[in-house]
Amino acid sequence: MRYLTLLLAFTFSCASAAPRNASTQAAYDYLLGIWGKNIIAGQADLTWRDSTDMAERVHADTGKYPALMGYDFMNYYDATEADGRHQTEEAIAWSRKGGLVSFHWHWRMQNGEFYTKKTPFRLPVNDYRDIDPAIDRIAQELKRLQDANVPVLWRPLHEASGGWFWWGSSREGYIALWRHMHQRLTQQHGLRNLIWVWNGQDPSWYPGDDVVDLAGYDVYENNYSEAYHKTRQHGKPVALTETSHIPDPEQSAANGEWWLWFLVWNDGAGPAGVTSPDNFWTGEYHNTNAHKRKVYNDPRVITLDRLPKL
Repeated sequence: MRYLTLLLAFTFSCASAAPRNASTQAAYDYLLGIWGKNIIAGQADLTWRDSTDMAERVHADTGKYPALMGYDFMNYYDATEADGRHQTEEAIAWSRKGGLVSFHWHWRMQNGEFYTKKTPFRLPVNDYRDIDPAIDRIAQELKRLQDANVPVLWRPLHEASGGWFWWGSSREGYIALWRHMHQRLTQQHGLRNLIWVWNGQDPSWYPGDDVVDLAGYDVYENNYSEAYHKTRQHGKPVALTETSHIPDPEQSAANGEWWLWFLVWNDGAGPAGVTSPDNFWTGEYHNTNAHKRKVYNDPRVITLDRLPKL
């Protein structure tokens, strides 16, 4: 009876957060199928510098490509930067190579800023008509991805409970905003290519099983076990949605901490190979080259060459 109860709880927790098209359902089923057995290798793109190819930097150091690339809609709305406005095209190209695609959104609000200390905007929202134009603009890009048959691991409103982003200025406002965005994208815009990844960093900020498919945590300190078990509370598969140091797959497996994927953050300090705290992949400040090669060649780790056609 206890086994049956746990099985039913797991089945409910993994129920669909929104209708999906066939390719997105196939991607979601694949993720559920490998969780607890494999870890997907992921790398964040360098959004604000189009000329830097993070996937190639990974390949140069390991001889393999990541299976997952993470992109950002940061400069698609209320931005003055020239770079970062080809993320949709890059994601489509990556998908056509057989890779998985994740998107987050550093959402600029008033004065073109997203950090709480730099913008006066605060939650809760009294009238969503003031912010819906931004959601609608990003919906256009998500629709382009849908039209290109690209499933998206959609990670909006990330790191909310930390409070450093404006969408983390109120727990109740955050939950309401998440649910509003979910309704607007799936119902009004009819998007069916989204797998909803919650990354609120605090179980009390969870917006509900009906609007979340997967859970994630961003770790830049050495607290992987704490982060994993805290995020696991809601019964969803758990991903390491941003990180500096790549956990050792052997140790993660031994601890029973099966991250669905890891996503190393991007570089910010010049050419490949430069060791700097601002370079999260290249150089050896956060991970030695030997450790990178070890992880990317671990039989438990899914790289692009090991990713099936979904």
